[in-house]
Amino acid sequence: MKFYQNVQQMIRRIALLLVLAFVGATEGLHAQRFAVSANLPALLTGTISVEPSVALGDRTSLQLSFSARPGLFKLPMPVGLINTLYGHLGNVGFSERLKWGSVEHAEMAAFSPALRYWTKGVYNRGFFVSGHALGMVYRFGGGSLSRTYSEGFLVGAGGSIGYSYELAPHWNLEAEVGLAGVWTRYDERYSAKQVRTADKSRVMVLPSRIGLSLAYVF
Repeated sequence: MKFYQNVQQMIRRIALLLVLAFVGATEGLHAQRFAVSANLPALLTGTISVEPSVALGDRTSLQLSFSARPGLFKLPMPVGLINTLYGHLGNVGFSERLKWGSVEHAEMAAFSPALRYWTKGVYNRGFFVSGHALGMVYRFGGGSLSRTYSEGFLVGAGGSIGYSYELAPHWNLEAEVGLAGVWTRYDERYSAKQVRTADKSRVMVLPSRIGLSLAYVF
């Protein structure tokens, strides 16, 4: 786990450098050049989400997305599909792979900087496209379909498309969907003290941006 701790420290340092650069970029900005948003569906799953954003030009902006789920918030999840993705199920029927249920672990912390291009101007009503990086540490799995859970980290990058709608002066509603290619390294565990398989790794394509965010534009 020392390796995972080193990765977490590296992610924190990169995030800190980007935050400092973000703060420096906001100095001297005028109105409609800075925004803060929160992903509403994420909040409903117990995920703390905050997304500051700064305009870099008339059509480009930099967004820093921070999210964390410190504990389990029990909601039905597609556990069959998730365990299939991680290879936990082995030889089971198709119906089991479509099964929904709860999991024992769903903790995570993630940081995702994104560069957005706005077709109608920054924070205006219209479409935007985004390129983003992603870093995450996580503990996920266990429950009705699998005795084991995964604990590790992932890094990757991807793209997304979204639409911003002006609700009122200073208030926008943003919808966004996107995918990312990620590399993950993790331990497969029975418990905190019992490891089934250590240092597994794989490359995957995952949904990295699924959100409906309420944004306040300064």
